[in-house]
Amino acid sequence: MNVKRVIHCVFLTLSLILAGSFVPVIGFMCLMICPVPLTVLGCLEGHKSSGIAELLIEATLFLAFSPSMAVYFLLGCAPVSAMIFMLSREEFKEVKKYSGAETLLACAAFSLLMKVILLVVFWLFTGRNILFPDVTQMELVLTQLYGDNPALQESVRRVLAVFPYMLPAMLVIYVGVETYLNYSMTHSAIKKFFPSCKNFPPELPEFKLWRFPASLMPALVFSLVLSYFIDADKWFTGSVFVINLQIILNIFMFVQGLALAFWLMAGFKLRRFAKIIIFVIIMFPFFWPWLIIMGMCDMVLNMRERIKFKE
Repeated sequence: MNVKRVIHCVFLTLSLILAGSFVPVIGFMCLMICPVPLTVLGCLEGHKSSGIAELLIEATLFLAFSPSMAVYFLLGCAPVSAMIFMLSREEFKEVKKYSGAETLLACAAFSLLMKVILLVVFWLFTGRNILFPDVTQMELVLTQLYGDNPALQESVRRVLAVFPYMLPAMLVIYVGVETYLNYSMTHSAIKKFFPSCKNFPPELPEFKLWRFPASLMPALVFSLVLSYFIDADKWFTGSVFVINLQIILNIFMFVQGLALAFWLMAGFKLRRFAKIIIFVIIMFPFFWPWLIIMGMCDMVLNMRERIKFKE
């Protein structure tokens, strides 16, 4: 066991958690990628070193901060790193070799399961959803920010009232982004700084080649048909289910449309400056529906097989 690496892992992880708790702008991103040091350590040193580092992190959080923070890291962050380096270990690959996409999907599914358990645990002990602020605190913030504008204050209050019903979609999106960031950063860090390491996550395909199963299209059509027949006043649960399903499916279509856009830019051999300009343009919300349509077309017609570029 490399004690120096274990200490570095604990220090970096705690630093990211502290930044996530107290730094306003970049804190959220730091909290999202705080499993990376533990994942890298697990790939380099194995389960024993990562387990000791995890215990040290949990003990520090429990004693120096709060038990709730320790539970949050145990159920919300550590499982991401554990699953990534477990599927990256050489001995596990001898049983079944996973591709990069399969490994990423398995890690995301496990992370989602653990975050649901985390939400249930906090709900049982606190009686509220930890992803949303306390109602009293929220009212105080709204009064401070928009007290002189009652109409705007009421509009923000209505938007916030809808958020809890979008929790499933928001949670799936968060888990997908978090898992991808931790997975790709772990792969890049090990490949760059520890090239002799044999245990690192399988490489993901280039983003321009990303495609999702065509079976998502029937699911989208099904959700649209349901939304036409469901009356929210009579079946509120069904309406919430359809809304969340449509949000998740639209995200998949958006990502595939964006990947297709990158593939087209590479096929036309655009210069870097032109690619940056196009990327900035398509990031405006006005163009997002077109990216979703592009994703649908690619999913149904397989545009990357039909479009041919000259050498």
